[in-house]
Amino acid sequence: MMVTKRSGVKAWLFLFLLLIQGGKCIKWLALGRTGDGYTWTREACTSAKSSGLLERKQARACRATPDVMPSLVQAARDTSTVCQQAFRHRRWNCSSIERAPDYTPELLTGTREQAFVYAMSAAAAVWRLARGCALGSLAACSCATPPRREPPSPSALISPSSFTATSVSFGTMSARNSFKWGGCGDDVRSASRMAKRFLQGSTPPGTGATAKFMHAVNMHNNRAGRRAVEQSLTLECKCHGVSGSCSVRTCWRGLGSSGPAAAGSRLLRRYATAAEVRPRSGGRLPPLYHHDNLLYTTKSPDYCLADQKRGSLGTVGRQCNGSSTGYEGCEYLCCGRGHITKTEEILERCDCKYISCCYVKCKRCRRIVKTYECK
Repeated sequence: MMVTKRSGVKAWLFLFLLLIQGGKCIKWLALGRTGDGYTWTREACTSAKSSGLLERKQARACRATPDVMPSLVQAARDTSTVCQQAFRHRRWNCSSIERAPDYTPELLTGTREQAFVYAMSAAAAVWRLARGCALGSLAACSCATPPRREPPSPSALISPSSFTATSVSFGTMSARNSFKWGGCGDDVRSASRMAKRFLQGSTPPGTGATAKFMHAVNMHNNRAGRRAVEQSLTLECKCHGVSGSCSVRTCWRGLGSSGPAAAGSRLLRRYATAAEVRPRSGGRLPPLYHHDNLLYTTKSPDYCLADQKRGSLGTVGRQCNGSSTGYEGCEYLCCGRGHITKTEEILERCDCKYISCCYVKCKRCRRIVKTYECK
């Protein structure tokens, strides 16, 4: 019995340490609720620290470079938007991210979900900072330095329809004389350094191996998020020449217009293949995992039933798709408990016709809408 009690105490102590350290570096996501017109001063940075939104090193970075804070505020919003969009049909739908900085346990105890949020927040920060560099709104960076190697030959490029200028055939062009680096590429390298400095956070207090290990896992997932943005860079080109002849083509490496969601798609795939790791002596990660992998330390609950201690809201009352076999399907989302079918009659305008200059005549139609709700 004594052994059992000691084991239980150790387990609760381990969980307590995770709850203390697990979510420190993502409390800044609460900045997403800051208004667009908010002015970031040294005093504002200190106030954010006092409110528990920034930790010590983050507040120091805020005071040193307050011009980066609007980009990070937008990154916090992006993280919430992309996460909830990516998981909207799953049992865990990322709604708890809106509770920042007072997260529920599934974002504090080293789960897959925490790994995704850490990585996605880093990716969003890099993306927004890189855009800030290109737009000239940040003092520490501007456009990316052009690569040393020559742009690829036309045959090695993506289809011409993706270029920003009129599509032309490159078959008869000189691969060496018709291309040059130019434009304003997104400076992901500088943005990644700034994001790392802000997100790295403080080394956990004390010398406990568990706290150090959790910190190492979180920083690994941060790096995976930053790398996902670096891997999202694509070649963008613009043609120049008389009458669209494209005698010269200027190219740069940019992040495109899809926003942080592009990196989010990469990270969602890595969420599915995340690797579980166990604490080691010295609090270090085993040297067996690729930089792009997401890592977690605690198995997630199945999120089927409400469980406050594990951060599960359950799926009772969630709407599902009665005809789907995917994540949004009732069989999966309702965890085999079954679902309730609700039928509703809706009156709406239909068969509208334009009668005269200022009058549109419509009929009123009845439409039957079926919804499915998990038991």
